[in-house]
Amino acid sequence: MKNKYDVNSIFFYDSSKEKIKTESIFKMSFEGKKFRVKNNHINCLFSNLDFQEFDNIYNDFFKHLNLDFSPLEIENKKIQLSEKEQGYLIQKIITSWIYYYSINGLKIKVKKSDFEHPNMVDHVLSILDKKHKNSTSKSLKLGAKILRQKEEDYLSTVNGRRKYYER
Repeated sequence: MKNKYDVNSIFFYDSSKEKIKTESIFKMSFEGKKFRVKNNHINCLFSNLDFQEFDNIYNDFFKHLNLDFSPLEIENKKIQLSEKEQGYLIQKIITSWIYYYSINGLKIKVKKSDFEHPNMVDHVLSILDKKHKNSTSKSLKLGAKILRQKEEDYLSTVNGRRKYYER
């Protein structure tokens, strides 16, 4: 079973990751009693967090999130997300989970099941579809690699998510 000690799992605590200075990637402000976190592609309003709590929680998620951004070689060509795309994906995943817990009044906790949830595919697809003009064999292989999933599992989830959104 893959767990937080399996370096090949999407859920792997890496204490060597440097702390993210959230104030350097987000503009943070208070709107009355609510706390807003915003940049060019993230805009979340939290009713139960402050700067320090957000910073600590964000970094806890970051240290547990183990995406595989190494290049994928297909037909003698390497494909991968750019550093900007990688940063966006990390920010989107982490802020989405923090927002989910916050908006539902739940205790915010990093869980393996969240990183294995089908919503994770949605985050990756939003980038890969834009970059590769919807699902191609290359982008599907890359998406599976990024999320550390078997290709057939990733493809099944992609097909399920597309059907879900086409309803």
